[in-house]
Amino acid sequence: MRSGEGRILDRKQGRTDRATELFDDQGRSRGFYSPHNRLNELTGKEWLYWTRSVIHRPYPPNCQHALRRAHGGQKPPDLCADLIRVFTKSDALVLDPFMGVGGTLLGAARAGRRAFGIELNPRWIEIYREVCRREGLTAFPARVGDAAALLSEVSGPFDLVLTDVPYWNMDVAPRSKGSYKRVGSPARPAAPTRLARFGAASEYADKTAWLDAMQRVFRLACERLKPGGHLLSFIGDMYMGGVYHPLSAELGSMLSGIEPLVWQANMIWYDVSKKLHIYGYRYRYIPSMVHQNVLVFRKADT
Repeated sequence: MRSGEGRILDRKQGRTDRATELFDDQGRSRGFYSPHNRLNELTGKEWLYWTRSVIHRPYPPNCQHALRRAHGGQKPPDLCADLIRVFTKSDALVLDPFMGVGGTLLGAARAGRRAFGIELNPRWIEIYREVCRREGLTAFPARVGDAAALLSEVSGPFDLVLTDVPYWNMDVAPRSKGSYKRVGSPARPAAPTRLARFGAASEYADKTAWLDAMQRVFRLACERLKPGGHLLSFIGDMYMGGVYHPLSAELGSMLSGIEPLVWQANMIWYDVSKKLHIYGYRYRYIPSMVHQNVLVFRKADT
């Protein structure tokens, strides 16, 4: 990586600081990096890009996607790596209390950070470790069990919490009924969900019980987060039984009640790989969910 020197104006402080121009592996300029950047290692140009509230860049399947897709809720490791680069510096320590098949941990390895994960289902940890073996990536520590119980044994401190929560009862919710037909092709039944059953997460009595369980885990995670560190959670909204459930707003409201977390942003990940379906055609409007919310919280300095 080549670099060069330049000057950058800090408008808030009213001073001019010496900055370094960074280049990627193809020799293209990444922009100028300020030595006073306390959050991450992005240049000003890269920082500007990530202030957008919508993430719309494509993330093609990689990192043994065929193996990881056994868990229907897995997230692209490169997306996780991008988010980790935005909110941490090199060698930072990242926590994922609902790690699944390890998208966050894989992203941390690809971003030059360290990570620790917790997962109820040992099968998903086995898949994560096999992906690391095939990809030649460091397999970070991961423990099997309930995060609400295990986090009390974890000291940290962590620079970032990045996770994808179990989605209430989405994994057992009834799917659309009927058959689907393309022009010139025979009708076929609706495809079953690929969302993995989340064990105890499938047994919540109602949404309130789900939110209470998430609060217990996030409160413990927040206690192990460094002051000034960030907590990010993927969460998709849900349409079920003819009703739209804004799970992102409900989870965000709950997290806002955990002191000293402060809600900073709701980033929208527009998943360009999602296929559209003609739900409710000729009868009623039903949305095709092609986005996920990334709730961004910061732990206030003490």
